[in-house]
Amino acid sequence: MPDVNTIDYVTISTTGDATDFGDTSVTRREAGGCNSDVRGLMAGGYATSNVIDYITIATTGNSTDFGDLTVGRTYVAACDNTTRGVFGGGWIAPSANNTMDYVTIASTGNATDFGDLAFAFREATACSNNSRGIFAGDRPTPLDTIEYITIDTTGNSTDFGDLTVARYSMGGLSGDS
Repeated sequence: MPDVNTIDYVTISTTGDATDFGDTSVTRREAGGCNSDVRGLMAGGYATSNVIDYITIATTGNSTDFGDLTVGRTYVAACDNTTRGVFGGGWIAPSANNTMDYVTIASTGNATDFGDLAFAFREATACSNNSRGIFAGDRPTPLDTIEYITIDTTGNSTDFGDLTVARYSMGGLSGDS
């Protein structure tokens, strides 16, 4: 799969095809994303592994450089509480990574160390509500591991439980509560 710089969007309340939103500041793939009600952030990704970009969700247009991750990596999982975005795990050849970084979504700047994941996740997924972030799964060997963080406070992840089956490259989503 080639690296691209395309950003598409859909209007969730209607059906239809995606529309061009704009372009990212660099070409990439396998990046992590998080958001507030105002901004969307994309971080990491193959070939441009430390770059964080942002868009203003209400207006189409190209992304703008936000800052850099503390450690460049691809396959980054991300979660947020609409104030803070956390980017965890990923791949730094030749191995998986357990780093977690965070940013304040409303202001630009480089990421700060959040803590460490208990496992070095290569292709985990993440989801969150207003207080907790969850990281789960892995590759190349699928895991059933689920870890959680409290997004408002920095620190290492804690065991949450297990998936019903070991897997990787999942999608994740959650509600606000």
